[in-house]
Amino acid sequence: MTTIKALLAVVLLGSSGFSMAYDFKCVHEKDTAPALDQQADQWFKQARVLSKKRPADWSKVASLYQQAVEKNHWKAMHNLAELYLRGDGVVKDTNRAIDLYMRMVELEAPLGYYDMSVMVQRGIGVTQSDKNAMQYLIKAADLGSPQALTHIGYLYVYEKNNDQLGLKFLKCAEKQNHADAAYKLASYNSNIDKNYPVAMYYYQRATALGMRKAALVIESTFADGDFGYKKDAKIALLYSNISSQLYKKPELRFPDLAKEHPLPAHPIQGYHADKDINWKPTGRDDDY
Repeated sequence: MTTIKALLAVVLLGSSGFSMAYDFKCVHEKDTAPALDQQADQWFKQARVLSKKRPADWSKVASLYQQAVEKNHWKAMHNLAELYLRGDGVVKDTNRAIDLYMRMVELEAPLGYYDMSVMVQRGIGVTQSDKNAMQYLIKAADLGSPQALTHIGYLYVYEKNNDQLGLKFLKCAEKQNHADAAYKLASYNSNIDKNYPVAMYYYQRATALGMRKAALVIESTFADGDFGYKKDAKIALLYSNISSQLYKKPELRFPDLAKEHPLPAHPIQGYHADKDINWKPTGRDDDY
């Protein structure tokens, strides 16, 4: 079974934790994650800068992460664990990675629960268990992990046919600037709900958050006139250029993209297929 179907099997068998998710309350990771020590955060940020250089000095990166870890910097724990899994700058050691993830769990870091859900689901360094993986995933979502919210939202929409609840999970993740959630919301609106202006809104959001494939969708939409939009070579070129930039520098973000380059209304659906044709976005959180 695929990962999603394996997790779904647990859900259908009556995981008590997952059933509680029907009383959904959107929680953001920033409000539940442990506070970060300022000195440790400086080491973490320094390591992040060094990790983007090519060739990267992975030993130095790992050393800086380790210094931050000693001050309980959970983001550094996550990144150092990845180095142990890959063997970059340290001797490859799955057990050390698991130890770091468990330290994150002990600190009640949402990302730690999500990391453990992945490891347990795949059986990497720990006993494989669909049930335990789901429990970690649920806990991560309860604490606001955008990765977990996105995963569970996807499950609800595509496996449990509960679109209304699934969209709540996805939107909660998207509001935390999670590009994958924005892309999944765009795909849902373009492929399932056929609400093309809302789809374009989320494709633009995903692009702004650094997702290259979202830029490619917008480029092709206006290059070919997809989804009922009129062809617009200028828009297509803009997103082709953004796609090229993201290919070269995946870390780029475009926070003012929607403001500086607003997309046109759909010829038939306007700016939102479920609203009056004359409705225009107000900039409020509940627009979409």
